[in-house]
Amino acid sequence: MWSRRLKETFAVITIGDGVIALIAPREHSLLWETGPEGARKVARFFADNPNYMRLLGLTQIGFGVWLALRQYREE
Repeated sequence: MWSRRLKETFAVITIGDGVIALIAPREHSLLWETGPEGARKVARFFADNPNYMRLLGLTQIGFGVWLALRQYREE
């Protein structure tokens, strides 16, 4: 039961993160501009290319919905 709850929690977080990426792609990317230089470059790339961030957000939403629905089918 805990495994399913954790998977659903991950799905909810993934969907929420995807929605934020859709509505504020630049700001969301810059929020994560920390850590090693490689990670900062990736964050800046997405901040400079907000449509790619939106695409990533849509992908996250789709994955989160798929993961959540998968939990319910296994009942």
